[in-house]
Amino acid sequence: MKKVFVSIICCAAAVCFMVSGCADPRITNTGRTAIEQFLLTTAVDRTVSKLDFRMLSGEKIRIDYGNLTPQTDKNYVQAILEARLAAAGAIIALKAEEAKFVLRPVSAALATEDSKIMLGTPQLPVPIPDMSLSLVIPELPLFKRVNRYGHCKLGIEVLDAKTNKQIRVIGPAVSSSIYSNWVVCFVPFVTRDFEMGDHGPTKIYWFE
Repeated sequence: MKKVFVSIICCAAAVCFMVSGCADPRITNTGRTAIEQFLLTTAVDRTVSKLDFRMLSGEKIRIDYGNLTPQTDKNYVQAILEARLAAAGAIIALKAEEAKFVLRPVSAALATEDSKIMLGTPQLPVPIPDMSLSLVIPELPLFKRVNRYGHCKLGIEVLDAKTNKQIRVIGPAVSSSIYSNWVVCFVPFVTRDFEMGDHGPTKIYWFE
């Protein structure tokens, strides 16, 4: 009877092991987090929305993106700029000789940064005597705030397409976005000033 019981336990354990192994999804991560991408794209959206393109309504233009080359997110900036210009009535010339103006975007800032403040006990390693191993006491924050920012500064130089003479400069405009992780009395939550999915901005999101 005992052998039968042991056999049943072993079989059940084996089944559970196989089921759990089959149920584990394959998880991969992109090189940049979704939070970082949201921070930067939100800052770009806000900055471009501040630029006034009314003088280009009905005009044929050509865009020179050479000054954006060093920026990691230049493709998104290009897409948003072209969409904004189209909404303002500007027409991107199919041939360079058809353009009346050349637009030269310049991005002085397009990056993220972070800041951290904490009151509590930091992570502490505790060596074990006569051994090469050590225990690590985890961080115990009574209050903690980690701010992550996205910044964008963008200006547009407008040139005469025939003479290459500067007509005017649109901007520059500057915008930022913020995503904050908080811990207050050991309770974690998140705040942000932009939308992600179904949640609106400037709300508190618990345990994210």
